[in-house]
Parts: sequence; C-alpha cells; structure tokens
Amino acid sequence: MNKKIITNKQLFSLAAGGSIGGSVLVSAPLMAGIAKQDAWIGALIALIYGACYIFMLTCLSSQFPNMNFVEIIQTLLGKWLGSAFCVYYIFLCILLSAHIPWYVGDFLTTMVMPETPQYFVNAIYIIALAIGVSYGLEAFARASEIFLKAGSFLFILAMVLVLPNAHIGNLQPILENGILPPLKSSVVLSSFSTFTLIILLMIYPSNINEPKKASKEFVKGYIWGGFISFTSIFLSILVLGWNITSKSRYAAYILANEIEIGVIFARIEFIVFASWILTQFVVNVLYFYAGISSLAHLLKLKQSGKVILPLSLFLLALAEIIFPGNIYQENWIVFGWVPFIITLGLVLPLCLFIVYWIKRLVSGKQV
Repeated sequence: MNKKIITNKQLFSLAAGGSIGGSVLVSAPLMAGIAKQDAWIGALIALIYGACYIFMLTCLSSQFPNMNFVEIIQTLLGKWLGSAFCVYYIFLCILLSAHIPWYVGDFLTTMVMPETPQYFVNAIYIIALAIGVSYGLEAFARASEIFLKAGSFLFILAMVLVLPNAHIGNLQPILENGILPPLKSSVVLSSFSTFTLIILLMIYPSNINEPKKASKEFVKGYIWGGFISFTSIFLSILVLGWNITSKSRYAAYILANEIEIGVIFARIEFIVFASWILTQFVVNVLYFYAGISSLAHLLKLKQSGKVILPLSLFLLALAEIIFPGNIYQENWIVFGWVPFIITLGLVLPLCLFIVYWIKRLVSGKQV
C-alpha cells in the first residue's frame, strides 16, 4: 500500500472532529441524568484530563514515528498476542463505523422525516461513506478542513443566538451532590469524545508530513472539539435546565428550537443538525478508513480498496440491527460501551506504554 501523507492542519481538523463526535447531540442527556445541573462541570473535567490523555497518546506514538498503531501493537506485544489485540482494535473501528449511521438515521427519522424508513437513510449514508473512503486519506482529510470550519461556524452561530434564552438559575446549586456525579458524567463524555481518538494513531504520526510538530496540532484539535462539546452541554443546561435536557434524546437540537428571530430566520435547529452531520460524516470516514487499513495490514493485502465493498455491505446490515431500540441503546452506552472503550482506548495504550519502557530498560536501547 502506498503511504498517504496529510498536513498538520488536517490532523487538527480530524482530531477536532473526532473530539466532537457524538458528544454534541448524544452525551448531554446522559450527563444531565447523572450530574443534573452540574453536567457542565463534568464536561470541563473531561476536557482537562482528556488533554493529558492525548499527550500520553502522542508520547507513545512518537516512539514509533514510522509505524501505524497496528504495527506498534505487534512490535510491543509480539505477533500472536499483538494480532489478537489488532483484531480487537479493528472491531472497535467497525463498531464505531456502524454506530454513526444508526445515530444519523435515528435522528432523521425521529426529528425530521418520521415517515422515512431508517434503513433507507442508512443505505444512502453508507453509500456516501464508501465513496468517501475510496477517495483515500488525503481527500477526506482535505474535506475535513472545510467541514470543520463550516460546522464550527454554524454551531457557534446557533449557540450565540440561543444565549438570550439563558437562565443562570438553571446552574444552581453548584455541586449540590458533591464532585462524584460530575466525575461520573465526565467518563460518559470521554467515552465519545476522548478515548475514541485512539483510532487516530492509525495515521499519526506515520502519515503526517511534519511529525515533530504534529503533536501540538493533535492536542489543539482535541481542545477545540472539547470546547464545542463543553459549550453545547453548558448551554443545554443553562437554557433548557437539567430536567428537560436529561429527557431529550437530542438536547442540542431541542436547544436550537429556542431560537426565535422573527419570521425570516425560522427552523434554526437545522443549523445544529447541519454542523453535526458534517462532523459526523468526516469522523465516520476516518473510523471506517482506520478499520479497512488495519484489516488490510493484518491480512497483508497490497490494496486496501478490495475490502471496501464487502465491509460497506456488512456495515449496512450491522447499522440496522446494532440497536434494537432506544432503551437498549441507552443501556448499551452505560453498561456496555463505556467499559468497552475504556478497556481499548485507555487500558491498552497504558499497557503498551508500560511494556515499551520495560523493554527499553531491559534492553538499554530504543525498542
């Protein structure tokens, strides 16, 4: 496979998009249900320790500047054990690639087009996803720069316009139940916006044109995405209150319904949807690309494009059955998704980091 190279600014866009992820529309209700009016504090905590987590990822990957994450795993854990964890990593990429079409389809069929079958929406989305991946890393990385700028502008515009409806009393009393509920809610947010960024190690730093400067862009991209997530959750609590936020499936969309600027600016809530769908699509292409590239590397395929079509058909089927219903989806996030992503997104890189230093201390030289 020919190595594709992207710029540091494109890495910033991909990191920011991955950090925004599903947090804008999905995380706020779950966090409000856990921390109530202190959910915004949980978002701030997640942003702070998330930056430390990203720094840890950059430290690990910088020790292997010419390797992708699959190669790093196999180098540190050996061929057989490493390959087993690589399969685990590929499963994460495919699982996330199926999650996002379901969320997009559920949002459209719930809020916008209730009479449209979700399978039809998923099919159109996955066709676009397959086309995006087929164009390669360089193409969708360039597109991510445009989408991030457009999405950030639209989102910030909507958040500014909703400010007149804010009620400071919705934030009080602060830390009524102590710091533990915000800490728990921060873990939920991190499961969507922080730990999933381990997927970026498939292209960082081996596919970056200036790897020595790329770590700063990685961290800055995460912080920008985290800022947007924090703003969304903070304003949801500030405008809607924690009770309404916790009972709304898509709180940011409901939040944008509060915008009223005469007759000309109607249905502003679609601004939020447009910004969300743009970032979700780029992130989804990144996840799918990482899964395809990892699988191709593991199977030693010369061209990764050969598996795009079969995996796209698999995604279409998986996106239809992955969540039988909304209650199952909510339970899966709390009891299934959070432990799963912590294991792969946090525990695995920590173990790899420890193994790297043990090997380096024992051998006395670079691994």
